[in-house]
Amino acid sequence: MAGTDDYLRLLLSRVAAEEAFLDRVGRAEDAELNAADAAPARSPAVSLMITNRQRAALRELGFSEESIRQMTPVEAHEKLGLAKPF
Repeated sequence: MAGTDDYLRLLLSRVAAEEAFLDRVGRAEDAELNAADAAPARSPAVSLMITNRQRAALRELGFSEESIRQMTPVEAHEKLGLAKPF
């Protein structure tokens, strides 16, 4: 019977360890969800290109084709009021 008792103790300790692990995982997931709800993730805005609509809007604002061609996307977006402050 001693072997059976040892096996049961081992089994119970493994179950307890697994429950403790799952409890820690659950608390970590809860903390992660609460953090996500508290502060929504914002990716930094990066101006990569000037779209055709933006080019048309710049022309309507009086910019020439040459000046639009020489603008960086950041400059164009600032002139169109699309720049997002960080």
